[in-house]
Amino acid sequence: STILKGTCFGTTVTMVAISPPTQGPSGLKAAQLSAVTNMLALSNKDANNNKHSSGGSTYGHQQQRDANNPWKLLIYDAHTRSIISPLLSVSQLRSNGVTLHLLLNSDREPIPDVPAVYFIQPTQENLSIIARDCSRNLYERGHLHFSTRIERPVMEEFARLVVNTGGLESVASVHDQFVDFVCLENNLFSL
Repeated sequence: STILKGTCFGTTVTMVAISPPTQGPSGLKAAQLSAVTNMLALSNKDANNNKHSSGGSTYGHQQQRDANNPWKLLIYDAHTRSIISPLLSVSQLRSNGVTLHLLLNSDREPIPDVPAVYFIQPTQENLSIIARDCSRNLYERGHLHFSTRIERPVMEEFARLVVNTGGLESVASVHDQFVDFVCLENNLFSL
């Protein structure tokens, strides 16, 4: 492995090149893509086991919209947008049932008959916004996916906030994804 460190716009950047390079769908980028497409499928099944592959994805994990993969919204923060951008194009998001993708901090209109997939960092600010969304019933149900592990006290505070604001029925599922890195190539990622 080669570790490259530098600064970009005043921010310290660390990039790791894995050697020897991995080929095909067995690399780190393929594993991250599998986790993200599984997240978008709104199911607990591994995306690799889906028999309805459309073949449009670089790694063959792209899924067609069907009864198990309904139309949905994708809501992300600035950090998780940088994770998804190198993995899936807008057309690939659409093939995975995503009709609209929005930043968490933006002004968003209610769409109460469509489920939302939240892909965010588990910060207090993000969780407060989600709790507010749930109390306002902006979406049919919210499937929360954190880019990394959420600490227990933060999760407990979020649960209290959702219960106190009356939004508990809007939370469908909560998952830790462990994909808190940007995969630029099969053998290159940034932390």
